[in-house]
Amino acid sequence: MFIIKELSWQVFFFSVLHIGLFLLAAPLLQGWIKKVKAFWQMRKGPSVLQPYRDLGKFMRKEEVISEHTSWVFQLTPALVLGSTILACLVIPGPLGAPISGFGSLFWLVASFGLARFFLVLAGFDAGGSFGGMGSSRELFIGTLAEPGFILSLLVFALMTGSTSLTEIVATLHGTSLFEIPRILAIVSLIFILIAEMGRIPVDNPDTHLELTMVHEGMLLEYSGPSLAFLNFASQLKQLILLHLLALLIMPFDGGSFLSLGGQMNLGTLFSQGILQIVLVAFLGGFFATIESINAKLRLFRVANYLAVGLGVAVLALLTLWITKGGI
Repeated sequence: MFIIKELSWQVFFFSVLHIGLFLLAAPLLQGWIKKVKAFWQMRKGPSVLQPYRDLGKFMRKEEVISEHTSWVFQLTPALVLGSTILACLVIPGPLGAPISGFGSLFWLVASFGLARFFLVLAGFDAGGSFGGMGSSRELFIGTLAEPGFILSLLVFALMTGSTSLTEIVATLHGTSLFEIPRILAIVSLIFILIAEMGRIPVDNPDTHLELTMVHEGMLLEYSGPSLAFLNFASQLKQLILLHLLALLIMPFDGGSFLSLGGQMNLGTLFSQGILQIVLVAFLGGFFATIESINAKLRLFRVANYLAVGLGVAVLALLTLWITKGGI
């Protein structure tokens, strides 16, 4: 069962701070990735603050909704953003996660799955050919990516004996990074996260070429605040995934909100936070570099690419079974 920590002003304050930091940092990470890509392409590129300006521009624009759409189309932007924010609640920070306990790993997967489900429905609901094409491709990619994503996280759950992301990170803090199952699970996640974030070589987030786009195809009918919500949800999901990968590579002993009574070293807390920020920025630059040196795969080759990620996850599970003598 999920555990919501005992309500107090300290818990409330750090819960708001936890979510607020994710919301504020998501566009900044997107701007940083675009800046790194511009560097490798030998151009100046936009400011790292440009995503904030774009979101503000969309929020000020008038929204146009087709008369052929249903309530699904209108509900989807708020629901996608809301479910992505819910995923933030189970991602550990230096002080733990607002919601932790048994099964928070599946909370994360279910939140992303709910957002994908309604976004795909909205792409079909508009009745446009490109929206339907983008939705069908998103289903194709999601069906191949999600099993590998779940299996990789389950490897960490089996290694630590818990399905709580907070406990997984805290337990990994005392283990070696060079355990073979852990290395293989991280490699699998790197393959899968490229697809989950909609980045090259699986998808190109910067294109509007109708015959190649996937995620952008589902957003063609949106405008104004709804488009801002969907773009912001995509940026927030990207930050969550990179932060989760950073935690699995370099975990910290997160503690909990209830340990604030003078028991936590603020210097250690600050240094852990800085290290996580640096590692997330490094991973953002790493994926931007991958985009700059690779071309987008043809759609029928995406299955082969994601099969590699799933295969590495299966190999991580088998390696864990062999080294432990059972699971």
